[in-house]
Amino acid sequence: MKLGFIGVGNLATVILKGVAASGKIPSSEIMIYDLNTERINALSVSLGVKTAGDAKQVAASCENVVIAVKPKDIASLIDNIKDEAKENNPLVISTAAGTQTEKLTALFGFDAKVVRIMPNINATVGESMTAVCGNENVTAENIEFALDFCSCFGKAVEIEEKYFSAFTAVAGSAPAFAYMFADALTQAAVKYGLPAKTSQDIAAQMLLGSAKTLLESPLPVSELIRNVCSPGGTTIEGVCSLKETGFENSVIRAIDKTVEKDRIMSQK
Repeated sequence: MKLGFIGVGNLATVILKGVAASGKIPSSEIMIYDLNTERINALSVSLGVKTAGDAKQVAASCENVVIAVKPKDIASLIDNIKDEAKENNPLVISTAAGTQTEKLTALFGFDAKVVRIMPNINATVGESMTAVCGNENVTAENIEFALDFCSCFGKAVEIEEKYFSAFTAVAGSAPAFAYMFADALTQAAVKYGLPAKTSQDIAAQMLLGSAKTLLESPLPVSELIRNVCSPGGTTIEGVCSLKETGFENSVIRAIDKTVEKDRIMSQK
């Protein structure tokens, strides 16, 4: 089997559906296992993937194994499958937050090929920004597979593991900050008489278009801001107000606090 999933919760289900929809790996070459048998049976019917009787079967028969269980459960899971994994030596792809590749490798007890990925909530709409890193045992081909795998549900970038906390803050947590910004814009529009649903749609489309421009424009962010601000116009008034009330500092401090919390959790 080309790909296996151990744990098919909400995030893994989204990832699985993205992979199946991409057609990069035939559904007949995907095997899944979860304690929730009703879930995996339903996914087998809807996506055409195969089900396994236990986690050991996935570890023993798949070239690439996605481990998508909660961090608190990962040690016991690996202890259960490490013998099969040692014999088969698959590429192991972990989604566990705050669990470094070094720790995962140590839990396996041999030179396992381990890749850590960090998707975000936007995988639900096929627009995740996912970080990828591997331990010293992975090959360039392994990383290429992981990046291609992650491209099935958004975009992916390979970064050093020491930057994962910063990535988690900017890509993983910041969608909540973006929703807060959209909510504030919606409230402001309602204040001036626009219906709530219309206001939210306007804010959402503005964020979508702005993100697309940011991705496709060769210009730096600072110049894009200047391009919207006509001299003596309305936008520059709002920009100056945001600077006066500490908008940028507030965002940076939110990232700082998120990084700090992630590092504390990783140490635990």
